[in-house]
Amino acid sequence: MRKLLLTTTALIAAGAISSASLADVSISGSYKFEYQDYDSGITTAGASGDEMYSESSVTMKFSQKTDSGLTVGMHTTLTSEGTGVSGDAQYDEHALTISGGFGKIQVGADDGVGDQLTRSAHDIGVSSAHLHGDINSFHRTTTAGGGNLKDDNADLRDDIDDESNITYILPKIGGLTAGISIADKGDEAGENNDETVFAAKYDFESNGVKGSLHYGQIKVDAATSTGAALDGSTMAIDLTMGNIRAVYATSETDVNATVTTEITDFGIQYNFGNGVEMSAIQTEVKENTGGETLDVTSIAARYTIASGLTASITYHDYDYAIGDSSETADDGSATIFGINASF
Repeated sequence: MRKLLLTTTALIAAGAISSASLADVSISGSYKFEYQDYDSGITTAGASGDEMYSESSVTMKFSQKTDSGLTVGMHTTLTSEGTGVSGDAQYDEHALTISGGFGKIQVGADDGVGDQLTRSAHDIGVSSAHLHGDINSFHRTTTAGGGNLKDDNADLRDDIDDESNITYILPKIGGLTAGISIADKGDEAGENNDETVFAAKYDFESNGVKGSLHYGQIKVDAATSTGAALDGSTMAIDLTMGNIRAVYATSETDVNATVTTEITDFGIQYNFGNGVEMSAIQTEVKENTGGETLDVTSIAARYTIASGLTASITYHDYDYAIGDSSETADDGSATIFGINASF
């Protein structure tokens, strides 16, 4: 990360320059390149194959302290991502934050408290914990019937993610951090699916074990007057003892008024030292009715080549059962090779 100190100036009559305020500015970036090879259990042509994926990100952050002791900041993130060829660059996040003794207020298009405070086993830090795209990446279906499995890890699925919202995070009380996010989707017909998210995290340490408890809940209002409000929740525990880290998480997400996707994932990571880490994750996804299920076992290794530069390999083995949906059953695997750089 490169840090600069900039002076905001104003021109005075004869071209003199006066310093109005000081801003601390940081610029950071990252680049990811992956080769993905998937072997589907579906015999239809095109169900298996390989592809390349690349992703770049540049973030600029500005912050300054006011005379009253507040810290005011903003950040903008520019990203480019795509498979096969790199996609066009676009703004991904941009938000304003105001923090002080009252906590922190965030306004703009950035992650809500659900993304900031919740956890799943896929967050244990190994690159390419799951294939890019939605859950159909694991079972490359050939029908358009649509299933009821909404995610492939136990996060808060219908979360406020890089969309305009207002977030408030309370001051930390002991090990407890909690907050709320609200996204208003508009008042036109079909735009009433406003989102409200509550999340909390509790950090603790005992007898050499560091850990955290995580909880998140979301309510998505019905898009129309005749629709149904949809709820989701997630809980997790994250433990670290020496070179071992383990995460257990579970979540539920309403698909409609009667169907819910239920997910449990467990992951364990071991740091061998000398820049080598290995992880294993087991994920079980099912609907509460109908019998549709997805089981994924993931094994990954990451090697730190140099500061800010890592290489990784991830292997997924999955088994998708259609239940009474009109999808296509699939029992396959995927292998992903990646290289990541951060600046």
